[in-house]
Amino acid sequence: MPYKTIGNVEMVGFKYIGILELEEHDTYFEVYANDEYVVFGGACNVGFIESGHYKREEYQTLDESIQELHTDLEVLYQDGKHYTSDNFDCNDRV
Repeated sequence: MPYKTIGNVEMVGFKYIGILELEEHDTYFEVYANDEYVVFGGACNVGFIESGHYKREEYQTLDESIQELHTDLEVLYQDGKHYTSDNFDCNDRV
């Protein structure tokens, strides 16, 4: 993945996790993660474009972090950004 900085997240050392799908909203995101963040977005001809990220807690497994990200995305689409967790951040395109 090309090097890219979005906000405070430097996209270096991230591992591709897979696709996260929100079935009710007919939306999907590509997901990358490292020990500190789970990042979601999409790929295009210039590389990966981050839509947002979830800052992982030290005690969380990767699966738990992805589940929290999924929950925050569902809350975002149903209720709005103000109701997501403090660890969640996204841009206005989401």
